[in-house]
Amino acid sequence: MKIEIVGKFAVAVVLLLLGIIIISSTMLTYSTTFTSEISEYCLENLSLTGAINVVSAMLLDFRVYDTLGEILIIFVTISGVILLAGGKDDI
Repeated sequence: MKIEIVGKFAVAVVLLLLGIIIISSTMLTYSTTFTSEISEYCLENLSLTGAINVVSAMLLDFRVYDTLGEILIIFVTISGVILLAGGKDDI
């Protein structure tokens, strides 16, 4: 029983550290100042993406790394909840 509690604590600490790393890297990425030149570039080159609407073009072409990062954060969160809950049997 005590080993199981220590194991869950270790998983929680690892997930917390991973979360801190992900948040820190995201904050460092967005610390740069964006100008209207970037917005103008995206709108002018929207036809190059082949997307029908602006939202799809932004998410899938211009901001694909941001979208993948959000998916990674959701995956880590769900994995952490499942690990801390004790697996499929306890959910």
